[in-house]
Amino acid sequence: MGTGVHEDGPDKAAAERLLAKIRTFVTEQLNDDEAALFAALVAPAVAQAYQADEASGFGFDVDWRPDALPESLAAAVRDGGVRVVGLVDE
Repeated sequence: MGTGVHEDGPDKAAAERLLAKIRTFVTEQLNDDEAALFAALVAPAVAQAYQADEASGFGFDVDWRPDALPESLAAAVRDGGVRVVGLVDE
């Protein structure tokens, strides 16, 4: 499942910087409960990153189910009007 983004170049550097900032944010700004909720929120994207690439024939089995999102977090997302904009055609 490709995104059209090359492995090297500015997109790779930006991705690496983003992950470093996320690590810092999670370890320095979130308590254990918040970190667990953050993990549930980003789990689908992380699972997608590890899905087996059919072309290469290897990968990780990832078990993420939509019901793994805690209801309290799902409600907060809905109540807060959180949306991802600009990534999908509507």
